[in-house]
Amino acid sequence: MARWWNRLQSAVYTRLHWINALYARVAGTKEVEIPLPPLVPLARPLNQARIGVVTAAGVHLESQQPFDMDDSEGDSSFRVLPADALPADLTITHDYYDHRAADRDLNLIYPVERLGDLAARGEIGGVAPRHVGMMGHLYGAQWTRLNRDTAAQIADVFREDEVDLVLAVPG
Repeated sequence: MARWWNRLQSAVYTRLHWINALYARVAGTKEVEIPLPPLVPLARPLNQARIGVVTAAGVHLESQQPFDMDDSEGDSSFRVLPADALPADLTITHDYYDHRAADRDLNLIYPVERLGDLAARGEIGGVAPRHVGMMGHLYGAQWTRLNRDTAAQIADVFREDEVDLVLAVPG
């Protein structure tokens, strides 16, 4: 499907919320129950914890491959983002939400700079050296791949970096 069509749909759905409800009724879309992993207590106090970010807003480095906007089921791959990447080095490839505000302030969907502020004030222990960008809007085989493969690969990134807590940010 053409990217202009994705963007047009996103603009309409964002501004006319009743269309989302109508589409869900007509298409027979059902809410999907997402099982949560077992919750565990934080191993150390927040002011000593290393925090990572996973954003489903389609954020990636300009130098990385963009997310696939041609697959109607989405793109379940992910991009590793270095914490020291400058906002000018990052871009958003995600046609299924209106990201004009995020284009002006990336911290709305990828708040690594704000985490750095919290770390500087001693409110968190530190910011992970790597974060993860992916896209939401996943269906069918892409949703299955996310659950079967990608989620574990993302967890491995944070485990390798000894991250205590991951902030999940939608797009």
